[in-house]
Amino acid sequence: MNSDRHFDEEYYRRFYEDGETAILGATTATTEVAFVIAFCNYIGLRVERFSDVGAGTGWWAREFAKQYSGCGAIETFDLSRSACDMYGHRHVAIEKLSGRQSDLVVCRDVLRYVGDSLIDEALLRLARKCRGVLYLHAITSDDDIDEDASDMEGVFRTTWFYRDRLLDAGFIDCGMGLFVSKKFKEFAYFTLEVRRRQ
Repeated sequence: MNSDRHFDEEYYRRFYEDGETAILGATTATTEVAFVIAFCNYIGLRVERFSDVGAGTGWWAREFAKQYSGCGAIETFDLSRSACDMYGHRHVAIEKLSGRQSDLVVCRDVLRYVGDSLIDEALLRLARKCRGVLYLHAITSDDDIDEDASDMEGVFRTTWFYRDRLLDAGFIDCGMGLFVSKKFKEFAYFTLEVRRRQ
């Protein structure tokens, strides 16, 4: 898939800016960010560095900055040149992600656009980038997808495809797309609170 052709101005207008066709409303966006912040607070993770990987319109980072004003560094990355030009992200492919580790890394609805030859490297780069919580949102082949309202491009992998690889990469699966890196040694949990491999 040609990312520059697919993720153009029309894509962001249709799926994020037009109230009739947008996939996410303002209330949902606010609540989702608050939920992830609450989880970080609950486990005692202070977010001093935040990364949004595949930031799109940048809505997640903007909402995070509003709700978590104490974060010292917020960085956003995207593969789409249109997104980078319009919203000010660094132009980086997820499988080439590098730089300083972040306490909170968000990767929302990006991984299905990564081809099979690059997906393992992309997940490895996310794992290396994260020293605290990874919030991963990915539509999978196990989901019931509204094909009329959704962008149906990409590879829809199974839920356990992602879970298995993140468990192998040293994450603890807490459900709801929240994965805690074992680099965050302060995380203490009861066994019912985490998901084990099937």
